[in-house]
Amino acid sequence: MSETNATRRPDGLLAAVICLAVLALGAAVVACSSGTAETAERPPGSAATAADSGAGSSAAAAPAAPEPEGDHAHPSAAAAATPATATTAQTAIRQFPPQDHLEKVVRAYRVANQYPELLTGLPCYCPCELYGHGGVIDCHRSQHSAMCNICMDEAIEAAQIYEGQMQVGEASIAAAQAAIKDRYRRALVAQKAQELPMMNTQQGQAFLQVCSDCHQPPSPAMHTSVDWDRSLARMEQYARQSGTLPPDATWQAAVNYVKSVAAQVPPSTVTQVRQSLADTVEHLKHAEGDAAYYPSVRDEVLEPAWAERMAAAYAMARELPAELLASTPTNCQTCLDAGHGNLLACLNSWHAITCETAIAEVEKLAAGDR
Repeated sequence: MSETNATRRPDGLLAAVICLAVLALGAAVVACSSGTAETAERPPGSAATAADSGAGSSAAAAPAAPEPEGDHAHPSAAAAATPATATTAQTAIRQFPPQDHLEKVVRAYRVANQYPELLTGLPCYCPCELYGHGGVIDCHRSQHSAMCNICMDEAIEAAQIYEGQMQVGEASIAAAQAAIKDRYRRALVAQKAQELPMMNTQQGQAFLQVCSDCHQPPSPAMHTSVDWDRSLARMEQYARQSGTLPPDATWQAAVNYVKSVAAQVPPSTVTQVRQSLADTVEHLKHAEGDAAYYPSVRDEVLEPAWAERMAAAYAMARELPAELLASTPTNCQTCLDAGHGNLLACLNSWHAITCETAIAEVEKLAAGDR
């Protein structure tokens, strides 16, 4: 089952359904963040359709975003929009991604290439089901994972467990996947038990058990009761085909929970929540890049060479004078559209992690070719 967070009421239940569902959509922008410096920070994989998808916060499961480097903990909007001609000490401040974050990007894409089967059957617990991702491997078919701590951490932790098993001659992909899945599910269940109503009931517990199996528990406010019938039918069909359908009594209890809560949500609220979801998706597409972040499942997993080159470019940029970077115009249209008129601002915004133009510009400067 797939959707967002959710729920409680103007007198209890309904108020929380409305409030938490809308808040959760905003949380999708930050749930899967690497700590992007200038704009909203970015975004549980499943095979559900886009109509069944909902953004949700994985705050309990997600690692803390790293702090940017430099003289300030957080770059100011003014510094991010520094004109190309500005070279003062005040504006020429490096606020780059920490080196350990860049090394994590390289490690994650190496893991995806080394153990694709391990990541193929591992659900992703960031809201990247918005992109149609069905597992952590899909996060590495584009540069999406580079901007998402959850995607990278799941991949790296799974590899660590699997390699530990190999060292003692007990390697099992299924066991490694189960260990990671259990770790993230327990965090999600603990979080949702605080957010959703009636979690101490049999139906509430069944809902958590069923819906955290491959993604975050959904918001009952995502559909009307009638629409939930169609959505749940699709989910049941997928679960049967994939062999993950729980016992009938558990499944029915979960279904009853969703429908009983949804029945108390007015259609106008459902419309509001779904519009918020559509707005969130459009924001993410703009912030992360439609082509780069919405790969087909037929796409190959990205080779780690691009990540290695990116990390090397940031290392070069650390050796160059900040004033030189601040006085170098950038030709990256995405950076220009965001108000980053020079190379330093582009690097500080973390966009350069996934920007071929910015990487090439750093390499050109480091080679002494301006």
